[in-house]
Amino acid sequence: MIRLERDKKAALVSIGVSAFLAAIKYLIGILSGSIALIADAIHSLTDVISSIGVFIGLKISSREPTKEFPYGFYKAENIASLFLALAIFYAGYEIILTSIEKFEAAIVTNLLPAISVALISVVIAFLLSRYKLKVGRELNSPSLIADGQHTRSDALSSVAVFLGLVGYYFGFSSLDAIAGILVSVLIFRAGYEILKDSVKVLLDASIGNEELNRIRKVISEIYGVREIHYVKARSSGKFMFIELDIHTNLKDLERAHQLSDKIEERIKAEIENVDRVLIHMEPEEREFIRYAVPCTENNGSESRVSGHFGESEYFCLFDIRTADNELTDMQFLKNPYRTLEKRKGLKAAELLVTRKIDKLITKESIAQKSAFYVLEDAYVEFAETDADTIGEIIEEINKVD
Repeated sequence: MIRLERDKKAALVSIGVSAFLAAIKYLIGILSGSIALIADAIHSLTDVISSIGVFIGLKISSREPTKEFPYGFYKAENIASLFLALAIFYAGYEIILTSIEKFEAAIVTNLLPAISVALISVVIAFLLSRYKLKVGRELNSPSLIADGQHTRSDALSSVAVFLGLVGYYFGFSSLDAIAGILVSVLIFRAGYEILKDSVKVLLDASIGNEELNRIRKVISEIYGVREIHYVKARSSGKFMFIELDIHTNLKDLERAHQLSDKIEERIKAEIENVDRVLIHMEPEEREFIRYAVPCTENNGSESRVSGHFGESEYFCLFDIRTADNELTDMQFLKNPYRTLEKRKGLKAAELLVTRKIDKLITKESIAQKSAFYVLEDAYVEFAETDADTIGEIIEEINKVD
């Protein structure tokens, strides 16, 4: 709610400042006879209108979702940005017309007040533009960013007016027209960028690859996520809607739901302005199941099972193919933490998690121990055994399957 209040405050400040600039430029333009200053006043007036549009857009977008609009009113900001782009195009068009007209001789009186007002207008417009762009970017408000760019175009047009009046003072009356045409090109470019961004959001275009990759990276670091099938995301106003399709090794519905909640919480903690995350989960079609067993030696299937998880000399990791229960791989991982005075079990569990094991088989129960919580959090299954060797455990697994 605080963020929306900051948006509205910036829009109201813009309305007041732009209205002041439009009034003072129009008044001095009439008194001096400067066509450029009058045209610049009209440009500032479009800034007032656009800021009013932004304020209305922010008010509408902050409304709670309804039955008819279940996804909220966030796109009201993008609609406001679309009209801002049209206002910028119109401002550029007016500057070009004025610039062409000023190639002809014109009589300007009260030059010093006119030059002073143009210079003051440049400074104020640039400061206002920076303020709106800063707030808009901090809050990811597309309409406020667009309004800030519009104000920057107002500042550029005031630069053209200032240069034209200075040129007139020194006898170079055509300098005003040339500068005005160059500035209008920049204004049209700014309008095009705003128009393009607004239309993309209104048509539900995807967000950029950089943000998608960032989301993908956040998800890939969560235990239980085995494969990311796709990541889709779109913007709506300042907010983002994300859709995920992931594969998991979890079969239990409750644990899969916990994983889904964890993914959503992590994304919202790492990525700003996420409204909602829609997650579709599919069970992983596993080619094999990876087991881990603490053991006292590295002697293949004859290795003896250790009675102590954290103090075991090795961990035997082996893969059983799900199609035919055949052993496909066996490796021994030395336990570097067995001599630690404290947290040896915790460290060993963290090591096994990095190897993406599916099931841990031990002689002793590790329930309620620190290692248990690490493995539980990584969705590792547990089983206890009375077998003495790795070979006997493999035989037990084949009998169960």
